Amino acid sequence: MRSVAVLSSCLILAVSVLVGCGRGDMPELGDVYGKVTLDGKPVPNINILFTPESGRAAGGVTDDEGNYELKYLEGYSGSKVGPAKVTFEWSPGVEPTAAIPAKYMQEGFSVEVKEGSNELNFPMESK
Repeated sequence: MRSVAVLSSCLILAVSVLVGCGRGDMPELGDVYGKVTLDGKPVPNINILFTPESGRAAGGVTDDEGNYELKYLEGYSGSKVGPAKVTFEWSPGVEPTAAIPAKYMQEGFSVEVKEGSNELNFPMESK
């Protein structure tokens, strides 16, 4: 009988630890999606990274039409609410599909992620 009580206590403790590590420890996130273009044409297969002033970055990859949707963690979409720097990079081994100017790749854009839904498009120009 005592082993059942010990086992029950251990199970309750394990569940408490798992619940404590859930969404409650996450920062407030805003859903972020949009389109990346260069000279009006979609930029496929490029990584887009939103880096907040503090905390974890969120990222995504554009599809064939240049559309992206950010992921914060597996199972969590969006980016931390607040100011963020947006940069782009090609994945290792991926052939670049466009000649993105260095100012976009390195300096990027400054954005403000708000609560709720955020459509943030990045129309880049080669000149």
